[in-house]
Amino acid sequence: MLSIERGKIFTVTNGIINDGFILIDNGRIKEISSKPIKGNFEKINAKGKLVFPGFIDAHSHLGLFALEGGWEGFDGNEMTNPSTPAMRAIDAINPQDPAYKDAISAGITTIFTGPGSGNVVGGQSVIMKTYGEIADEMIIRNPAGLKCAFGENPKRVYTEKSQLPTTRMGTAKVFRETLSKAKEYYENKKKKKKVSFDLNMEALIPVFEGQIPLRIHSHRADDIVTAIRIAKHEFDLDVVIEHGTDAVRVRDFLAKEKVPVVVGPLLNVSPKVETRSASFENPTKLVEAGVLTALMTDHPVIPIQYALIQAGVVAYQGGLGEEKALELITINAAKILEIDKDYGSIEKGKVADIAIYDGHPFSTTGKCDTVLVCGKAVFKGGKHV
Repeated sequence: MLSIERGKIFTVTNGIINDGFILIDNGRIKEISSKPIKGNFEKINAKGKLVFPGFIDAHSHLGLFALEGGWEGFDGNEMTNPSTPAMRAIDAINPQDPAYKDAISAGITTIFTGPGSGNVVGGQSVIMKTYGEIADEMIIRNPAGLKCAFGENPKRVYTEKSQLPTTRMGTAKVFRETLSKAKEYYENKKKKKKVSFDLNMEALIPVFEGQIPLRIHSHRADDIVTAIRIAKHEFDLDVVIEHGTDAVRVRDFLAKEKVPVVVGPLLNVSPKVETRSASFENPTKLVEAGVLTALMTDHPVIPIQYALIQAGVVAYQGGLGEEKALELITINAAKILEIDKDYGSIEKGKVADIAIYDGHPFSTTGKCDTVLVCGKAVFKGGKHV
């Protein structure tokens, strides 16, 4: 067993414990207390330090788009067909990408990573830990979502190829057609009818069974509404909006529809028409409207280690405040990823992913000192173990 002693514990869901104690056993949090926990344990002295749950990046392409080199490490977009649901992120993830260590050094212990937005239907994403050598052993959930995209990206890609879709109508057609074929395939299988095996259609079965959501890249308000119209209203499927630059314009609609939004990136906005309304205040407006909201780096768009600085800017310049901004990269992200029973806060019984800082992580002066993954110290004294 291991104890973290005398740190200022930000539980996220149950307030702050000054001079607190955490007991960890078998990779999970066994006890949290404001008083010393008696016993002969290995101890981490966190006096004068701040203790947080491991941070979560709710949308990235970590391991699929290398920061180093060029096409050799760009494996997130199979842009040979606008609908490629059978693509699996796990088959292209490179855990030796140096950005995984960058994530750990910032206390980011869990990520959602998957295909890019070149195709209308891009493939299956995963939720994984950021510590490890073998992708399969780092996985928390696979598949965790099916990537789809509306707006400028698929239009640009396939206009250059003189191929459908070159308009928003074409994107909607490809999306609707894929879902229609998948629904027929799924219903025929349920009825025990003979079907010709189709790997693309098989990839959509977890979506129709409600096991994973459609993770839909969309910036402009009308694209967000179109995505919900088709996926949720026509096919009754679960949806998460990714990026959602214009989501504030339809925030009451999103709250009514109970559709979560993963906002960002906000530190480095691409010069596109559909992203011109990006603002550090947007997450605040969504939260105030009752929309379940998280932040993303969209790594490598924002290098993953700057997730905390981005959250800090949302907290201070965006007006959300430290407490609510912290939720965007912890419990809210965990809820959207549907892993909040085990991650996203410091609570008894949850996985012991912990980040210990010598100052507030939203500040440029705050430095990560220690990181635990499943109760094991993988970063200690500011160095990788």
